[in-house]
Amino acid sequence: MKILFCSHVPQSRTLGASKLLIEVAEEMEPLGWQTSFLTPNELLGDAWGKTNNTDEFLKLYSQALRDYLKENAANYDVIDYDQSHLPYPRGEFPSSTLMVARSVLLLRHFKPEIVKTITKPKANWQSKAKFFLKRSLRLGKSDDLLWKELIKDADLTFSQADLINVANTYDKNELISSGLAENKIEVFPYGINRDRRVLFDNVDSKIPASPKVAFVGTFDYRKGASDFPKIFEDIHAYNPNVTFKLLGTKGFYSSSEEVLSCFSKQIRQKIEIIASFAPNDLPNILSDCSVGLFPSYVEGFGIGVLEMLASSVPVIAYDVPGPPMMLPSEYLVAPGDTENMAQKILALLNDPQKLSSARIWAKEQSQQFCWQKIAESTSKAYLENWQNIQKK
Repeated sequence: MKILFCSHVPQSRTLGASKLLIEVAEEMEPLGWQTSFLTPNELLGDAWGKTNNTDEFLKLYSQALRDYLKENAANYDVIDYDQSHLPYPRGEFPSSTLMVARSVLLLRHFKPEIVKTITKPKANWQSKAKFFLKRSLRLGKSDDLLWKELIKDADLTFSQADLINVANTYDKNELISSGLAENKIEVFPYGINRDRRVLFDNVDSKIPASPKVAFVGTFDYRKGASDFPKIFEDIHAYNPNVTFKLLGTKGFYSSSEEVLSCFSKQIRQKIEIIASFAPNDLPNILSDCSVGLFPSYVEGFGIGVLEMLASSVPVIAYDVPGPPMMLPSEYLVAPGDTENMAQKILALLNDPQKLSSARIWAKEQSQQFCWQKIAESTSKAYLENWQNIQKK
């Protein structure tokens, strides 16, 4: 069986959307699949990287992907592509090839109130100025209009696909509520591959000597950048000995200094920032962290949550799509409820027995999310659906 993964971002283990495809592909190959990748630079050639305008890029990419698959899809048994990039009639592509629309971050979750929350930073004026400058270059049109167009394309892409691949049950329920058939949607969470699992398993589950709160992810407004200062201040007010470690922040803010500028001077001295890191270094970097937080407003899964759990770091997160696949209800708070998040973190830090049990649980919980098992489930679903379309 041959499968083509169509990625709208370059093939790299440092990019979340690309990393997950690489890792699931690696586990599908031992199951008998021949895997190939189609990246933007291969698809667009000289046009790749010549525009900073998101709207222009998406149109260019979608049209190029359409043309490529019209000519080449018949060479594969399965085409796996992103949710919004193939909003064209199913009849344009070979009927014998299984067309799978994958959602890494479901666009339908970007309701107007969420867009408003994640596009209106509450940081200092320098951060705001930089935010709006970057956004104007990136979007080329109003946030509201862009999201409406993206969601429209995604809805059409999903409706024309043979199968839909999502990473959490919230996504599945949202798509069912939009009118899509339940039997057309499969839920496959993300995982940790075998090589990295060994590194995470080597992290001691004992409570670190000093209380430290960790976050793994880019520091941007979708992931709660506006909420971090309040959460940290609340924690510090009750326990001044707590320090904080932010990992993988590089993205919207390119430097540690820019991230620190979002916090008060009193809190800055308590924060350690590692803007980027090699994936295999993460377990060791997390080894001195006690508890994690994840105040993201929109997620597809939340691989940072899983990586913290695998390092014996229990995580408190917003109750949004993704994290609930890994976390129990007592570790979830309503989006934007910074006070409750701080209190749940403090409750763990202030109770050594509870924290000790939570750290053991965290590592055990992470074991459920293994790319080998996920690839086996994905392979089975793709093969069954491919066989079904051969009968039509």
